[in-house]
Amino acid sequence: MALKVNTVTLASVIKEHYETKVPLMIYGAPGIGKSDICCQVATKIAESQNKKYINWAETTNIEKLEMIKDPSKYFVFCDQRISQMDSTDLRGIPNMMNKDMLETIPMSWIIYFTQPEADGFIFFDEINLAAPVVAGSAYQIIHDRSISDRKLSKHVFLIAAGNRQTDKAYTFDMPFPLRDRFDEYEVTPSIVEWSEWAYGKVNNHIIAFLNWKELWLFRVNDKGTDKSSTPRGWVRSSRMIGNREIISTDVEMLMGGSVGEAAAREFQAYVKYFKELDWNMIFKDPKSIAEFSSDKMYAVAGGLADLYARTTKKESQDLFEKSVSVIWQMKTDFAIITFRMMQRTNETLFKDNVKNHKEFVKIAHKFGKFLLD
Repeated sequence: MALKVNTVTLASVIKEHYETKVPLMIYGAPGIGKSDICCQVATKIAESQNKKYINWAETTNIEKLEMIKDPSKYFVFCDQRISQMDSTDLRGIPNMMNKDMLETIPMSWIIYFTQPEADGFIFFDEINLAAPVVAGSAYQIIHDRSISDRKLSKHVFLIAAGNRQTDKAYTFDMPFPLRDRFDEYEVTPSIVEWSEWAYGKVNNHIIAFLNWKELWLFRVNDKGTDKSSTPRGWVRSSRMIGNREIISTDVEMLMGGSVGEAAAREFQAYVKYFKELDWNMIFKDPKSIAEFSSDKMYAVAGGLADLYARTTKKESQDLFEKSVSVIWQMKTDFAIITFRMMQRTNETLFKDNVKNHKEFVKIAHKFGKFLLD
């Protein structure tokens, strides 16, 4: 059984394994961000080495040739979906022009990573969903650090990921000798860490809702009668909602396609609380929220962040002043969530608003460690 870790710990684990080049296997449910965490770590390593971070899948053929020509400038993250491959994708196709010996013509990413100065991550995703013959080729790469009769650069880090058997993803059992070649970890979702990532990327109301009902961040429908909700699904849901007001009639329908009908209906309970908020009264008498239940307070947090996201630069300072008066009446946890959502909505504007606020010193003293990152 793999050691269970949260996303913050996993990021540290990945960095340590890159330094030692010990192969790493990450297990986790679909949609919880395994590949995203790896990308984030790779990006930070590239920055620390003053190299240009490159996602191999996002480059043109001309750019690939340039990188192969001078690999020392780059730090490459290469995501290879093993489950979608044929064995020749890893071994290469035979070169029929060579009459003296059998050799293969490898894929371009293999040519890059076998250059002596190449650096980066080869990420074998969905490795335990691949047919055994394809997975076997990947195993050889991990075991021997060679591919298509070429040695990988000593700087290259090999990492793999896959679903758990309990995820009903029809995985193949990894042989024990292979598993013993990896260090194995299982990543588990956490609302605190997901929220920190989601600020500024995901609809503020969704973040507030999931902090209220965190079990819906990842909820699997075992009977298959409804779509499961996953972190990846909530991101899609946010994209589908776009700039719509959450009280729009089509929000529940759009959300249901991303995270399931049950989650979309549960979100409507949050919307109900939001509809009950009288912003004129709240801003006029901020102390009135002291009587609010914690359920309704999440709607206040999401609502303040959404109002701030929609305001103009000219009107932002006035709204910020009003919002801070309300936030002072919140418990610390709610205040931090609200400030973080507002900050990530527009960091430059937020910074200016904080500096121009009459109680700047008080804000900095109480919340500075959460806002100054």
